[in-house]
Amino acid sequence: MDREAEAVLDEFLVLAAQAGSTDAFRRLVVRWTPRLRRHAARVLLDADAASDAVQDAWLAIAKGLRRLEDPSRFPGWAFAIATRKCVDEVRRRQRRRAVARVAIDELSLAMDPSKQVDPEQSLDLAEAVAALPADQRLIVSLFYGEGLSVEEVSAAFKIPVGTVKSRLHAVRLSLKLKLEGEDHVTA
Repeated sequence: MDREAEAVLDEFLVLAAQAGSTDAFRRLVVRWTPRLRRHAARVLLDADAASDAVQDAWLAIAKGLRRLEDPSRFPGWAFAIATRKCVDEVRRRQRRRAVARVAIDELSLAMDPSKQVDPEQSLDLAEAVAALPADQRLIVSLFYGEGLSVEEVSAAFKIPVGTVKSRLHAVRLSLKLKLEGEDHVTA
């Protein structure tokens, strides 16, 4: 099919989808998802994140398709939406990294307030935190990363305050031993 015929088909599918045809919308999704996914993968450099961004883009496209006045503008409009979803993902990644840096710095200071955190030590701590069991990582994330109080963490996990405190203490001890090169606690 030549380029002009494809453009006419896309315009027809857009008009039919705007009129309520789920089959036409499905055909748009089938036709455009590979292109949108390639674009998102080039922007995000991550195939899974690109797929998520494109899925979010299709939700936005579905919600806004009736407002698209000129069906011939669908390609640029769809790519613009996909690009915005990619930008949203980049921002989410930046926020997660910022929260992780704050959590690592706070955790380092909590473990030994006299030490300043250097970047290399911060990477070691990030690796040590990543190696923690999932339940401990979640508590570290909420307490240090999100700044929740012990009581708020307790409510989030539906466990007693004392349990949160003891788990935080165990996490600090575990991380301290890992960072100092010891693999186990001696009694």
